[in-house]
Amino acid sequence: MKTVKEEILEVWDWETGRPTGRPVGRTLAHREGVPHEGVHLWIVRLAGVRAEVLFQHRSMDKKMYPDCLDITVGGHVPFGLERDKIQKEAEEEVGVVPRDEDLVDLGYFRYEERDGEIFHREFQRVYILVDNRSLDRYSFRDGEVVGIYAVALEDLEELMRGDRPLTAEGYDGRRVFRKSMTRADFHPLLFSPIMGSYMGIVLSAVRSLARGEPVTAAMEIRSASTP
Repeated sequence: MKTVKEEILEVWDWETGRPTGRPVGRTLAHREGVPHEGVHLWIVRLAGVRAEVLFQHRSMDKKMYPDCLDITVGGHVPFGLERDKIQKEAEEEVGVVPRDEDLVDLGYFRYEERDGEIFHREFQRVYILVDNRSLDRYSFRDGEVVGIYAVALEDLEELMRGDRPLTAEGYDGRRVFRKSMTRADFHPLLFSPIMGSYMGIVLSAVRSLARGEPVTAAMEIRSASTP
């Protein structure tokens, strides 16, 4: 049986939003609510004023929320990693390495989730990348992502207001296709109250990009302070 090495994260101070330099295992962090850093990347395709938001398809083997559509790229920041944090995750999950100058930085979202044995506290650094490549130019290397979907912004905005069917283009590593879906196909936390302000900021930023306007929407914490 393959042994999975415990992921080591860095402890952050929940009140100040500062990294502390102390390590913590992922299991303990998620059980006891030890704050740590995560990174999120939303990839957007633009065609005139039309925008599509890309979602990754989580593998059936994922322990939490398997077989769901989720943020294009997302993950924890390993202890000791100082640079190229989102680049590492993006290359592993969807096979792209964005340049810093191409990223729209929305700052940090202070995320807290309590559900049964899970107590998750995370400072999520959120980025947007405009990338108009076709879906079949993405690749899935880590086994945790098995596909990618492009959802029209207007469909996503309606889905945030209430459940409804929509059709989106998808790619599973072999073929491009179209699929009908509803809220049940997505990560349920995307529609939860704890993600309400987060999703509002992301969608506002995507709307600005589609209109060719400066992005003014930002998360609560613009940047982390160092100790």
